[in-house]
Amino acid sequence: MTDLLSSGYRGPHALSNRGWLDFVARLERREEIALVRSLTSGNSRALDVGGGTGELTRAVAVQLGGCTAVEPDADRATRLRETGIEILPGSAEELPFDDGTFDVVLANWILPYVTDLERSVREIGRVVDLSHPEAKVVFIGGAPDNELVALLNETCVPIAGEPPDDQGYLLAVAEEVLGQQGFSRFDLYRTEAALHFPEAGLDERVRAAARTLVNFWYEDHPAAQKMLTAVEPALRRHFSRRPHAVGDQGVVLVARP
Repeated sequence: MTDLLSSGYRGPHALSNRGWLDFVARLERREEIALVRSLTSGNSRALDVGGGTGELTRAVAVQLGGCTAVEPDADRATRLRETGIEILPGSAEELPFDDGTFDVVLANWILPYVTDLERSVREIGRVVDLSHPEAKVVFIGGAPDNELVALLNETCVPIAGEPPDDQGYLLAVAEEVLGQQGFSRFDLYRTEAALHFPEAGLDERVRAAARTLVNFWYEDHPAAQKMLTAVEPALRRHFSRRPHAVGDQGVVLVARP
């Protein structure tokens, strides 16, 4: 993969339930769901590490007749439970399964939130049955031109006094760690998604987008109000080019033995 911009894992982002629900309500045009359905069409035992919005988990469960998910947050786990989906407590750092339990593992936008990056990737690789002809791990992360991450890096991250978010670094580490576990084929795909802000007036749109972006990572941060003030001018510039959406462009890394 490309040269790394980061020299180490910056540590996990915080993710509040209120901020997450607002983000999910705005998220549309998720191309990665169709791509993941295509990638998993030959699989039968699927694990989703961190169920997230639940859309991808449900799509895979419908296609394969079932899907297991690990979700450490009790509130999100409750929302994920439905027919065909088994939700178990646990975390990426310590998956509650034997070696080789699944023939495909999905890790959908979770790497920015793990406490131990390399251990999480090793655990994900450990539970894959490498002997299965369709064995694979599917990671989804932010693309280099992800508009959401760029806006947060520009405005909120400096106020928080944190290193900038580098999604490419996370996927590069995943490739390196899985390469040590018997995975040798890696493919990258690009996907599109966006947060939509249909508010008619620019002021209303900017305020709504500012709340959504700040609350996504920094809802409970003591400098959240300062971040809201900082992000609004950047959003005005952004909406002059793209009036009703903030892109959440993704990269899908597929690792196979």
